Amino acid sequence: MKCNICGSQELKKNFVLEGKHEIWSCPQCTAEFMEPQLNDAEITELYSEKYYKSWGISGQQENETSKQMKIATFLLRLKLIRNYVKEGKALDVGCATGFYLEAARDQGFDPYGIELSEYSSGIAKNKFGKEKIFNGTLEQNNFEAGSFSVISMFDLIEHVRLPQVSLKKAAELLHPNGILIITTPHKDSISNKIMGKKWTHYKLEHFYYFNKRSLKILAENCNMDMIYSEHSKKALNLAYLHTQFNVYPHALLTPMVNLFCRILPKAILQHNFNISIGEITVILKKRSAENKK
Repeated sequence: MKCNICGSQELKKNFVLEGKHEIWSCPQCTAEFMEPQLNDAEITELYSEKYYKSWGISGQQENETSKQMKIATFLLRLKLIRNYVKEGKALDVGCATGFYLEAARDQGFDPYGIELSEYSSGIAKNKFGKEKIFNGTLEQNNFEAGSFSVISMFDLIEHVRLPQVSLKKAAELLHPNGILIITTPHKDSISNKIMGKKWTHYKLEHFYYFNKRSLKILAENCNMDMIYSEHSKKALNLAYLHTQFNVYPHALLTPMVNLFCRILPKAILQHNFNISIGEITVILKKRSAENKK
C-alpha cells in the first residue's frame, strides 16, 4: 500500500472507523486516507435520495431554509472567485441539486455541473437543462476541454478514489487562465485537534483528509500551483444542524443541538451565522507549458 498523493510507502495506521475502515496517515505529505474505501455498490446506495434527507430534501421538494443557508455559503465562495474570474462558464463538480450553480448564474456565470447521484442530478437537470448537467464522475464527463473559466470542487475532493486523476481531469477542462477552487475538511483544524477520532468529518464517504501542505503537493503533482488558501467559513443555522446531527448522530453534539431546538424560537433556529467548522479553501491555477515539470 502506498500514499495516492505522494507515493510514499512509509505509512502509519491511526485508528479504525466503524469496525473495518482504517484511517492511515502519510508522514511524507501529511495527508490521511481511508482503507478500504466503499465499493461502487455501497457508493451508489449511499448517494441515493436518503442521503439528501440531511439537507431536508425529499422527492423534488427542496427545503427553502437549507437552500438559502447553502447559497449564503456559496456567495462567500463567489466573492473570492470574482477576485480572479468575473465571467464565463462555471463547472461545479459534485453539484448535487445545483444550489451553487443558481448562485453562480445570478452572479453572471454560465452554469454547468457534474453529479454522481442520479437522484440529485435529476433535480439539477430540471433547473438547468439536461445538456448542462452530467450524471457521472468527473473522469467520465463529455464536456469540451479548456472551456471553463472556473471549476469548483466544494466538499468533493475528499470523496474521490484517486485525487490526482480527478485534479488532472479538472485541469484539462480549465481555460488556460481559469481557476480551480477546492473546499475540503482541514485535518489540521482546531476542531480536528479537539475532537480527534470523533471529528465530525470522519465519515465512510470521505476517503481523504488534507491540509495546506498535502493540497499543495497534490496540486504540484498535477502541474498546478496554489495561488490562495484560507481557513474557510460557511453559513449554518441550528435548524440545519438539528437535521444533520440526527441523520448522523454524534454522542455530544446531537443532544446539545436537540436541546437548543426545543427551547429556542423558530426565527433563531433559522438564522444563518458564518462559522469555521474545520475546512480549508484553496485556489489552484494551471502552470503554463514552459513552467510544467
